[in-house]
Amino acid sequence: MEWSDWLIAVVPIFSFGLIPVIGTLIGGKPTEQSMGIALGGFVFSLAVFLFRRPELSMPVFLIGFLSGVFWSVGSIGQFVGINYLGVARATPMLNGGQIIGTSLLGVVLGDWASADAKIYGFLALVLIITGIFFTSYKQEDGSGVKPQWKQGILVNLLAVVGFTAYVGVLKYYRIDGWSSIFPQSIGQIVAIALASLLLFRRRPVTRFSVKNSVVGIIWGIGNIALLLSQVKLGLAIAYPVSQAAVIVSVFGGVFVNHEHKTRKEWIFAGAGMCIICAGLYLIYLSSRY
Repeated sequence: MEWSDWLIAVVPIFSFGLIPVIGTLIGGKPTEQSMGIALGGFVFSLAVFLFRRPELSMPVFLIGFLSGVFWSVGSIGQFVGINYLGVARATPMLNGGQIIGTSLLGVVLGDWASADAKIYGFLALVLIITGIFFTSYKQEDGSGVKPQWKQGILVNLLAVVGFTAYVGVLKYYRIDGWSSIFPQSIGQIVAIALASLLLFRRRPVTRFSVKNSVVGIIWGIGNIALLLSQVKLGLAIAYPVSQAAVIVSVFGGVFVNHEHKTRKEWIFAGAGMCIICAGLYLIYLSSRY
């Protein structure tokens, strides 16, 4: 594996890490935030499609479209889950679930083929998930969101399935990122529009959706990098690496969103970041076997 493959795999860390930071600044309902990401992603994907001119057969279009639908389930579920549980509880649950789901799917589809790779890989997953929980630790102050555990857990599980399937279906059918990104964006817009109208009884496109489209362009850059890196490194490696985005989100939340962290929270966050970095190193070792 070339160093450039790892460089591409690092891009989603910054892209995905900035999404909640900028999305929080802009605001909006779950469907508005998801539609904004979809609209911005469509602009990015259209530019990529016109520039690259990938082959787009009907099967590729349909699978890409389905991938976008799965992503929409995950995205809406993510924002709804935050409303039920709060960011500090929902984020580690969602990120940890995605890492487990995509890694197991990747192993089933041929990643981590050797015994050594599996040992390093699964140890890395334990470290990364532990690090995410540490990094997302927040002390109770009586002013946070009152958790609604039953609804929150169910919605987060649905979001995990959606996000896992969105990359898994492309991996299974061996469809590359350049070919899938345009139909994927169409699937996102259609699915979110239907969810807005039928489930949430809201207009699909609002001023908050348009404002959040800038987040979509940032997401689009991370998305294409993730889809390209999973081809080179494997799904079980590329996706866990992307979830280190929580580190960027922590610093962004403090320095951009002006979120307050206590001394204890900083200690947990620092320990979590170190644990995540150790996990990423084991991910690198797994790729060598």
